[in-house]
Amino acid sequence: MKQINLNSKVREGLGRSESRKLRKQGLIPSVIYGESGVRHLTIKNTEFLSAWKEIAGRAALLELKTEGDDEAHFAIIQEAQRNPVTDAFEHIDFKEVVRGRDMEASIPVHTFGVPHGVKNYGGVLEVNLDEIQVRCRPRDLPELIEVDVSKLEIGKSIHLSEIAVPEGVTFLDDEDLVVASCVGASSGASSAVDAEAEAEDAEKEAADAEKEAEASAKA
Repeated sequence: MKQINLNSKVREGLGRSESRKLRKQGLIPSVIYGESGVRHLTIKNTEFLSAWKEIAGRAALLELKTEGDDEAHFAIIQEAQRNPVTDAFEHIDFKEVVRGRDMEASIPVHTFGVPHGVKNYGGVLEVNLDEIQVRCRPRDLPELIEVDVSKLEIGKSIHLSEIAVPEGVTFLDDEDLVVASCVGASSGASSAVDAEAEAEDAEKEAADAEKEAEASAKA
């Protein structure tokens, strides 16, 4: 589990105009929701960018230290809003986490390996589930859920029930959900698979016929 420290300040002024002023000052308006209530904060843009790069698409536990508070708050990023034109961060929502208690989070899915159907028959890998909802203690929070797709053949899928569950973690999504699948990129790919299946059937039939012939000869 990755843990990152962030410094923040309590935000006094609210509203769109006040938020625009804060962004011009290099600050990101933020909110943390949790047992301690709703708190409006500001975080330096440069500091958050550094943390965001360190997270790099993984789940992480953040230690939010607010100026004037004796104790830090632990949290996860619930939503990061970005400007559609500049891609700059405009607002961050945090969800408070209490150590020693169960928490729920969305964990990114990371696939590795080249599917058999892609490597040999020109198929295409489709990742159908980008995140998996989990419940765990903060100390057990996984950064990623890794899925090996190397054995996937065209027309086959990997369901959530087939994924190894990290220790201390419970998957909350339906176990029948498709996490990843391999589909044919063209009729040619499907034809290649069909041809291989027919060849295997023909080979099996020939072997069976040979066994029958040997049995008859012995009789």
